[in-house]
Amino acid sequence: MINKNLSSIRGISLVELLIGIVITSIMMGAMYTSYSVVNKTYNQVSEKAQISRSSRDLVSMLMRDIRMSGFRYYAGTHTISKFANDTIAACESPGMRLPKISYLSFNNGFDNKKESHNPVVIRKNTLGYSSISNDEVKSQATIKDDMPEGYADDQCCDQIQIVYEDFNQNNLNQPYQKFRVTYFAEPRVVNGDARFAVYKTIESWQQPRAPEPVEPAAYDTLPCAFPTVGQWSDNCKDCVTKELVRDYIADMEFIPFDSKGLIIKDTSGQYPAPELTGIRDRLFDIRGVDVRLTFRSADDFFKQNAPDSKKRRIIGLDNRTKEYTDKYLRDSVIVTVNTRNIGGEIFK
Repeated sequence: MINKNLSSIRGISLVELLIGIVITSIMMGAMYTSYSVVNKTYNQVSEKAQISRSSRDLVSMLMRDIRMSGFRYYAGTHTISKFANDTIAACESPGMRLPKISYLSFNNGFDNKKESHNPVVIRKNTLGYSSISNDEVKSQATIKDDMPEGYADDQCCDQIQIVYEDFNQNNLNQPYQKFRVTYFAEPRVVNGDARFAVYKTIESWQQPRAPEPVEPAAYDTLPCAFPTVGQWSDNCKDCVTKELVRDYIADMEFIPFDSKGLIIKDTSGQYPAPELTGIRDRLFDIRGVDVRLTFRSADDFFKQNAPDSKKRRIIGLDNRTKEYTDKYLRDSVIVTVNTRNIGGEIFK
């Protein structure tokens, strides 16, 4: 009985085996194709998300600093009283009277742009930044030599410089603080990939009662008068020099406008800056800044280069439209930021 059942069992013929192999191959090919499509779509979505994330993070920083531009700290009665009590030991009763308005000096930078205290200064098509303590920064010619291939001299990027005040009641040597924040771009080459990156420099205005740094324990030895002169320095607790903020920037554009919504620029298209005699008198007319940030993907996004007849176009705000044929994805974010502290009433 067992032998009879075994004799009725048949094996798989060669034709059936070949048919099975063909069907399996077709299924595996379909699965691989689906995986490739899904994986490519995922990578493209990731690239778009990375560009969006970079834009959002940098926009948040810029919005905060631009809104702070021109901010002045006004000391209240309690603050003035506290400062007087804290300085009695060094200056006898009733102590030093803290001015209601910051005693820090102001320099318009007309004679030397490095000394500028203007709330917002936008320099069009300006790469790099020469900090106060570093005069060995690359020249514009050298920077342009390092620019990624395909970029014209007038394509990237604007530089923006922002100045605002702060207050530190625990710093009896210099309670009023002033900071200058500069955002700028420079070429960056990593593993043969040439692109631009955004950097930030923060400087502090030094106008202390004592010329040399004094520890809080020695505040009783400080002079009993506020100095009238000071200087910018990038040597402070909150200072940074050429700190990398975001990579893969394709363009960074800032456009100032006045209370009527009109762009503030001269006949050559330059925006107010202390070194531009024809338009620098409008530095305090700035009521807002249009910001455009364009980032590119880190890796190839498109399958092939765009033909010359259908170049991929990024439209700028102020006659700065650029076309590309490479495989990178580029996307822009545009925001308008009001300068809330410029042009208002001054408290008496």
